[in-house]
Amino acid sequence: MKHLLTTILLLFIGLTSANVARAQEEEPPPISDERLKEIKAQKTAYITTKLGLTSEEAQRFWPVYNEFDEARDKLRKEMRDLMKGGRKEGTKLTEAEAEAMLTKGLQLRQKEIDLERTYKDRFVKVLGAVRTVELHKAERDFQREVLRRYRERQGDDRRGPPPGRP
Repeated sequence: MKHLLTTILLLFIGLTSANVARAQEEEPPPISDERLKEIKAQKTAYITTKLGLTSEEAQRFWPVYNEFDEARDKLRKEMRDLMKGGRKEGTKLTEAEAEAMLTKGLQLRQKEIDLERTYKDRFVKVLGAVRTVELHKAERDFQREVLRRYRERQGDDRRGPPPGRP
């Protein structure tokens, strides 16, 4: 039994390592600033529609949301940079470096949670609690749609066809 568990663990680690290596090799090209602006405009329209914002609500909501989104993007960029630093080609992390990365990663995730907590109160003041929950759903739905369209353009069939499609 012990040997079976060890074998399964080693197989899992090997497969995971291969997937990580392949993902690193297939890093997508950067998105242009123009395309990012276009996506941001689409996101604004999508969220405005999904939340059914009136023009008065939109005037109060979007400055708060844009401030939140910018702060969240900075934290996420810091997290990406941290993870990229740990994947330098041809080098191995020391235990101390890995421990420092893990600690810093947790600190960044906590900062993001704190940010969300702070802005939740501000969103509730502008939108109410129900539409604040709908905001989070609209963000996730928009992100999924952008990723789906990106994969279609890239001809990415690694994940297979969507459910219900051959």
